[in-house]
Amino acid sequence: MSNVVFNFHNLSIRVYKRIYLYFCRKVTEYLFYVNRVSYKSFKTCGIPLLEINHNGKIELGENVIFINNALFSTLGRPNKCKISVYENAKLCIGSNVGISNATLVATQLITIGNNVMIGGGVTIVDSDFHSIDFHHWFTDNDLLYMARKPVIIGDNVFIGMNTLILKGVTIGSNSIIAAGSVVNSNVPDYQIWGGNPAKFIRNNCQ
Repeated sequence: MSNVVFNFHNLSIRVYKRIYLYFCRKVTEYLFYVNRVSYKSFKTCGIPLLEINHNGKIELGENVIFINNALFSTLGRPNKCKISVYENAKLCIGSNVGISNATLVATQLITIGNNVMIGGGVTIVDSDFHSIDFHHWFTDNDLLYMARKPVIIGDNVFIGMNTLILKGVTIGSNSIIAAGSVVNSNVPDYQIWGGNPAKFIRNNCQ
């Protein structure tokens, strides 16, 4: 009897997941359509938060995966992916990219290559969001004078959970960023960096 109950329970979970994932995909497809997101193929667990200016642009390659739900998150994080693209800004994401409970904010340009894994709670931003001159705060000059520099992430990159990648950073291909890092300078190809601020740890010769 216990085996029957156990099997029924497992079947119920599988059916629930299939229905849930189908619902999430359809809603996300609608959001992508409304926000003029260009994509080849994607999967989503949960529904991402989108904040896209009508003059902003998002391009997704093939097999981009969004994790927005604690049930499907390895780390059990409940927050959704948030994608924000400002006026005249662009976010380009390549193929075979996994994004878990992360925040991407493009005020100018963020480019993510192919075969990239972005861990839970990662934040990638290409600006300071405010002028560093306090005289500009709470005025129209705040956004006008905020610094913006593109963020470029190469192919085959792993970015560990809770990492913050700041404006103007280029992360080279085949590199790894350790969990909890704050990256404010360029990372060459085939290297492992970590810490706050992130520093070179060793070469990634794989």
